[in-house]
Amino acid sequence: MSKSCVVILDPRGAIYGGGRDVIFRHATYAQYLSKNIDFTNLFLIICTAGKDKKSIFLKNNFSIEIISEPTFNSIKFAKRAANFAKSKDLSIKLLSVGDPWESFWSAYFFNKFYHKNVPIQIQLHGDIANPVWKRINIKNRARFNLAKLSLGKASGIRAVSNNQALKVAKIFKIKKTAISVIPVPITNLELKSNVASKRPVTLGFVGRIHVDRGIYTFVQLIKSLAIVRDDFTVLIAGGGPAKSRFLEEIKQLLPNSKIRFLGHLSEKELKKVWREIGVLVSTAPAESYGRSMRQALVAGVPIWAINSSGVEDLISRFGKNAVRILDLTKSHSELSLELDQLIKSKVSQKFRKQFIKDNATYAELLAKSWIDLINKQQ
Repeated sequence: MSKSCVVILDPRGAIYGGGRDVIFRHATYAQYLSKNIDFTNLFLIICTAGKDKKSIFLKNNFSIEIISEPTFNSIKFAKRAANFAKSKDLSIKLLSVGDPWESFWSAYFFNKFYHKNVPIQIQLHGDIANPVWKRINIKNRARFNLAKLSLGKASGIRAVSNNQALKVAKIFKIKKTAISVIPVPITNLELKSNVASKRPVTLGFVGRIHVDRGIYTFVQLIKSLAIVRDDFTVLIAGGGPAKSRFLEEIKQLLPNSKIRFLGHLSEKELKKVWREIGVLVSTAPAESYGRSMRQALVAGVPIWAINSSGVEDLISRFGKNAVRILDLTKSHSELSLELDQLIKSKVSQKFRKQFIKDNATYAELLAKSWIDLINKQQ
């Protein structure tokens, strides 16, 4: 008897390589998928990439299958995924992919090898409709043009914020009805006390340390503040290819005693760090959602960020006192004053509680979007 399932194609191994938090999140999707009333015994299978080919059965209706080494070759990965599906006699109801590039085209060619027209949902995480994103590098410009082709071929698109969805619909000429807005659920959210007087004068940087994430904008900010004051510290949590140079440049501006580097932290570990951060600085030039920013706000930590779709969405929800646009054209004194104002600001308890409530529904909403797409294609 064939196994009915939703299959996620992950040719670069982002899910398996994303660690416990990412795997746990997908296990939660599977849990809600199994509770749907339209299809009984509906499984979630992730065909991903890693060093060793193996099956990892995490739940009764959820498994991770490593079918390839990480690859950008969509045709090769699609063929392996199709062969796997045939060998397991899978009845695939929907293909879900995490980007409109390698992952989408893996799904597109999968249908060719599988000899069926399985609907495809694209999960959009990047702020690809933001003109700034396209200008970051040549690779992004090529990906932008490729997305114009792939987005129109998808059966459905999932965006993570309203601003992102509106821009995608406008720039890529996609019908708004084809886009579902479902943020990425965050685990280990905790509502902390919001006593501004106890907040340290510490600027936090949390996330991937990569040039594309605007890390040298953070360096510029530290340089500007260091000219007019010496009462602040820096806390950095993350890792990435530019880590060594990034830390070296920070050390040229501040003494070691004012720099704390924690490396990459899980969401559970990060939860314990928010009380040590006075203001979270987000320098990504194009951010569609901003998981760390939302975690910070729920913990009562205000945000100082470069403008993006994700930041605009947060300002609409939390207000301009809790989320400020970082503008490095301002003078050193003006930036210093803004830091003081942010340290003293309070994040609305009402909106923090509402976000936690909303966050608890996102996994169920994503599973529902899969069921809706399957029913639509029946």
